[in-house]
Amino acid sequence: MDSEEAGEQGAGTDDAEMATAGDTSDAERPPGPELPPGEDEISAAPLLAMGTRMHSHRRLDPGDEGRIRRRWGDGDDAVYVIDDGPDHCMVGRRVGKAPDCVYCLVARVSLEQYEDIEVGDGAWSDVFSDARDISLCGVVDEEEAASNVFLVQHYRRPGHVPLDYLPGSPLLEFTDEPDGES
Repeated sequence: MDSEEAGEQGAGTDDAEMATAGDTSDAERPPGPELPPGEDEISAAPLLAMGTRMHSHRRLDPGDEGRIRRRWGDGDDAVYVIDDGPDHCMVGRRVGKAPDCVYCLVARVSLEQYEDIEVGDGAWSDVFSDARDISLCGVVDEEEAASNVFLVQHYRRPGHVPLDYLPGSPLLEFTDEPDGES
């Protein structure tokens, strides 16, 4: 899918519900288990996509030093952050949805960049501008089956990411129909 197609077309509650019901509001989700202090709830589709693309295989438990689970912004504008080893974080946001899939933009940033944004020395809405390993991923998360995360597009440079995929853009509606068919 190229950026022109995505502009005409256009990702997730426990994201199984979001992917199937099309719900995109964090506020409409039923309450989950209580989160540890300093952690925010992360939608399942971005969490699955970030977890698949992360470089570190270190999995920290809630409360472990160095564990990061944050959300900047709300609703369609939310950007999610998780730790990715001792020196990096993964960031992700929902970009669009299709009937059976949620699309997420995910990338890797330095821990320093994350810390700067946390203390107000940077804007979370610009987090993708200095990111590396930027990818658009599709997430199919069904209640009765295993989740599936697939790579749709990898971007070599932040400037190659379509503007419609960046924070501040509304959630896109992707279709499964090839160009020219309706």
